[in-house]
Amino acid sequence: MPKQPANMWRLSSLKQLVILAFVAVVAPFGILIYYATDQLVDQSSQGRVLAQQALEVTRRGQQLQQQAEAITRAAKQFEILQREDIRQRLLQLINEFEQQFTLHQALYSNPEQNTLIQHVLDHYRQNTSNPPAELQQLTQTMNQSVDQYLDTSLQRLNQVAQDTQVRLEIVTLLLLAISLLLMIIFSRSIIQPVKRIARRIRAMGTGESYENLGVGGPQELVSLEQQLNWLSEQLSAAEEEKHRFLRHMSHELKTPLTTLREGSDLLAEQVTGALNESQQEIASLLQSNARQLQQLIEQLLDYNRLAQLQPTKGRPVALLPLLQQACEPHQLLLEQKQITLHLPQHDLTWHTDADMLLRILTNLISNAAQYGAKQGEIRLKMFIEDKQLFIDVQNKGPTIPSSDVPHLFEPFYQGQNRRAGPVRGSGIGLSIVKDAASALGGYVTLQHNKDHTVCFRVNLTQMDAA
Repeated sequence: MPKQPANMWRLSSLKQLVILAFVAVVAPFGILIYYATDQLVDQSSQGRVLAQQALEVTRRGQQLQQQAEAITRAAKQFEILQREDIRQRLLQLINEFEQQFTLHQALYSNPEQNTLIQHVLDHYRQNTSNPPAELQQLTQTMNQSVDQYLDTSLQRLNQVAQDTQVRLEIVTLLLLAISLLLMIIFSRSIIQPVKRIARRIRAMGTGESYENLGVGGPQELVSLEQQLNWLSEQLSAAEEEKHRFLRHMSHELKTPLTTLREGSDLLAEQVTGALNESQQEIASLLQSNARQLQQLIEQLLDYNRLAQLQPTKGRPVALLPLLQQACEPHQLLLEQKQITLHLPQHDLTWHTDADMLLRILTNLISNAAQYGAKQGEIRLKMFIEDKQLFIDVQNKGPTIPSSDVPHLFEPFYQGQNRRAGPVRGSGIGLSIVKDAASALGGYVTLQHNKDHTVCFRVNLTQMDAA
């Protein structure tokens, strides 16, 4: 079983995970709304209290100012007239002033002036002359002090509101950061398993190796991974069955084909007796097609072996004899099509696997001969540059359609151009070339494809000794 990645809070359902993610991301905003609402209610409550207090104090201050004027006037009247009713009214005014003044003292925090006001009131009550201070002036000063206190309270409330605003901004940024972090965490918890599944599918499509550590995440994605595991096993089994089929069928075909080829060779060489011109033509046709069928079967065997790539062995190889050996199976076709073959004039030695390189050259020369134009030419070039070997196989003939170029090295791909002769190609020749070049640490490219000239280039590096 694949190893599942550790995930302490993993939920069993993608639906549950999405719901949890939504709740977790929205929760900080709910906290922010609650906190902001609470602060707003508290500030509003303090504002209402301060406004009510200011209204009451202002009204009381006006009453005290009016009472102070009335007390001063009544005291002067009594001092002049000495009437008992005026005295009684003066004492009543003093009592009413003291009642309001007692309430006012809660906000008026100047003990010295409070005491002075009380002495003035006592002076008026005792009917003594020359009071220590003017009651109206003292009352006005007291009201100004109370107004200053209210202004200070209002400024303090404004400062509290500003501090609350700053705290709200900080809390907002903090909660937004938390929400963003939660969004990233939950997004990764969903996206990462999806990415692992995508890499798994890509690896299955390209045939690359994939270390299956388990997808993890919600149960739906885990179930999808299990389906991919099953599909991968089925594809591997189908691939193995394909290789087994190619291996068995190729070997089964080679045995009767060898007999057919030997018989056609005997007929063509007239070992069994002289042949007339028509019989010789039929024998040559049998001999040629037997060779082509054998070449196709050998290509299938090569493709199957390269699909199960074995380690290659490097040794010094003389390249010119190898090129000549690769051309030999195609001499008859070259003569029939009157194609001129140009081999390099000088030999080179390269450290590589001779058998693998021979497969590359044989398939490229075969393609050049099959698709080359009659009375055309094939040029083989080789040179060393920057410690790399370059081998060009160039032929005159129809260029490859641009729509076929991206698919040239795909196995079993049949392009728009058709081979000459009754036997159709297998479509794996260039795929064998690509895989064999890769096994030798190199690659093959379509170097030239215009002006009725097609050239494939093989690029190889030196191989280490076996």
